[in-house]
Parts: sequence; structure tokens; C-alpha cells
Amino acid sequence: MIIADTGAIYAFYDGNDQYHQAVRVIINQNAGEIMIPEILLVEIDYLLEKLLGVDAELNFLQDVLNGVYRLHHLNRIGLQSCHKLIAQYRDLKLGLADASVMVTAEELNIYQILTIDERDFRAVRLKKPLTLLPADTLQ
Repeated sequence: MIIADTGAIYAFYDGNDQYHQAVRVIINQNAGEIMIPEILLVEIDYLLEKLLGVDAELNFLQDVLNGVYRLHHLNRIGLQSCHKLIAQYRDLKLGLADASVMVTAEELNIYQILTIDERDFRAVRLKKPLTLLPADTLQ
């Protein structure tokens, strides 16, 4: 299993994104094994529609419905963990989206993260080190 961040999902649908090809390979090889925190759906949908149009938005939603991605629900305890992480790393200004990916990693014991945002994910220390895809496979 791999947990995906918004930026990586966006790159998958934007053929002009510099990370498109690398992310595409990972998603295609792991379809059905890509976890997205539910809380990211609105952010992903907004970016796709705003920057790429309704067709990209619909393609993403269809992929969710087809099981390309799995959704993870953060309950109250998960949201409290997000709050704690955001407060602990206040200077990074993590935001709920990145915090939810990290909390999902801890909850599910999955430390492979599909992201193009290395800054936040390299700075935060979790129980285990994160493997950032595609960056850590390109080195």
C-alpha cells in the first residue's frame, strides 16, 4: 500500500506536470493499492477542476469509483492527531492535508508516501522514516 498526497494525484492527471510520468508509472503499477485520506478529496477535486477543467475532475472521481484509489476516513482521534502534528510542527505550516497523510501513515503503518512535496514530508519525524515516491526511487 501507498498513501497519496494531493500534489501527486494532481500530477497524475496533468500531462504537462513535470512529475506526471513518474507518478503515472507508480499509480498504474499500484492501482487499487493507493490510499487517499478522504479529507483530501475536496482539495484534489478543486485543483483538478480549477486548473485542468471538469473532464479531469470527472476522470479522478471515476477512478475513485472504479477502485483505483482506496479512501481512508480519519475519525476524531485521527483529527486530534492532525491537530497535534500541526501544532508540533507549527513553523512548517503543515496544514490539514499533509498532516492527514502523515496521520494515515501512522494509523495504517504504511510509510510509503506518493508525493511531490518533499519539504514537509522530509522534515516531520514519525515512528518510522517515510519513503517518498517518486523521489526516493529516482535517486
